[in-house]
Amino acid sequence: MNSSTNALQWRQLTLPGQFLLAGAFVMFLAMFLVGHWVSRRIEAAVVANSATSAALFMESFISPLGQELAETDTLSPPARQALAEIFQGTALGERVVSYKLWLPGGLVVHASDGSLTGRRFEPSENLRSAWSGRIASSFEDLNDLEDEAEAALGIPLLEVYSPIRQVWTGEVIAVAEFYEKADGLAAELRNARRTSWLIVGGAFLASGLLLFGIVQAGGRTILQQRRALEKQLAQTEQISHLNAELRRRAVSASSRATAQTEKTIRRVGFELHDGPAQYLALAALRLDGVLENKSGGAANVDQVRGSLNKALEELRIISRGLALPDLDETGIFDLVERAVHDHERQSSMTVHLVLPECAEPTLDYAQKLCAFRFLQETLSNAVRHGKVDHANVAVGVTGGEVSFVVADRGPGFDASRAQKLREDGGQGLLGLFDRAESIGGSLSIQSDIGSGSTLTLYLPFEETKQ
Repeated sequence: MNSSTNALQWRQLTLPGQFLLAGAFVMFLAMFLVGHWVSRRIEAAVVANSATSAALFMESFISPLGQELAETDTLSPPARQALAEIFQGTALGERVVSYKLWLPGGLVVHASDGSLTGRRFEPSENLRSAWSGRIASSFEDLNDLEDEAEAALGIPLLEVYSPIRQVWTGEVIAVAEFYEKADGLAAELRNARRTSWLIVGGAFLASGLLLFGIVQAGGRTILQQRRALEKQLAQTEQISHLNAELRRRAVSASSRATAQTEKTIRRVGFELHDGPAQYLALAALRLDGVLENKSGGAANVDQVRGSLNKALEELRIISRGLALPDLDETGIFDLVERAVHDHERQSSMTVHLVLPECAEPTLDYAQKLCAFRFLQETLSNAVRHGKVDHANVAVGVTGGEVSFVVADRGPGFDASRAQKLREDGGQGLLGLFDRAESIGGSLSIQSDIGSGSTLTLYLPFEETKQ
């Protein structure tokens, strides 16, 4: 839980914030390591330089007195007296608090502390280094057994091991160890450590601030670009919603226009049926009465009556074609059944109808009209052009879309020519394409010459929320 919470809090930080945390940790760690290394190097260099100076100074006093150690393993009384006089009551004695002279094997041949003379100790690393001819030193490192007296003093001491060489051969014959007061060295080392840490810390702090400034500037640029992108995205979404609304309004307007046109056509059909047709019927009756008593007029009467009857029949056909059933009050499944039954009555075709066993979708007037015209046109084409006596009609409802499928096993046709005007000037299926697309639907045609035809109308609808 904590790890996931920390990860979430980390992702919520800005780029400069993430850099500040991660960079601060890395820089403090690097600063500590580098500062510690630099401080240790400076300390080692300062101690080595101080030890070298002290060793060279001490060598001028001790080396002449220790030459006899090349031939014997003891120091003569005069030499011991001379060493005592050198370190007692002199400026050198104030600097050097104690000393020892070592022979091979860790033997203390002489020491300022007489209790150590003649004792053997395990050679330390510095002592072994001095026997190899190098000056060795350490600062405040009084952990060896022979350093107990010096450690008890409680003051900073510089421990120096200086090789004593034979004058003529240069061979190391003994090692002089002395402990020098190092108050000044301790202060110098503290200043050196302070200076080194200030320099290292300042360099890392300056570089960290510089990098943070660069990252912060980049973070501001990224944030500005992100805000610009979010603003552009919001504008794009707004435009997309606006386009969708405009499309919906266009489809709605087209639907209303189509519905209004259809209502106008229906009104014209009613007017033709109830107006001119009635007048023609009345004229036919009156003409019969006028011409019945006139000789030689029977043939003319029959001819006029036939023409009037034919005109009446044509007007009735036109009015029935224009005046559709009341679509507003008719469900889509009932409307499909009515279109199929009307076609079967007007032709010798048998139509097999399949309706889905689901809730009836709610379509508006324009969609119902489009479906009705689609069934009229496709079934009529199957009879006129396909010369078939059987067809299949199926209605499907899937995911906010209702489909109307008309299939036959006729001779088929070239589907690529379906959206072109016919040579006789008829629109063919082109009108169905335009009608479907104007209300947001689509029309699919699958047909090849000699393999029958399948035409499908797709209409979207808004699903009712339960």
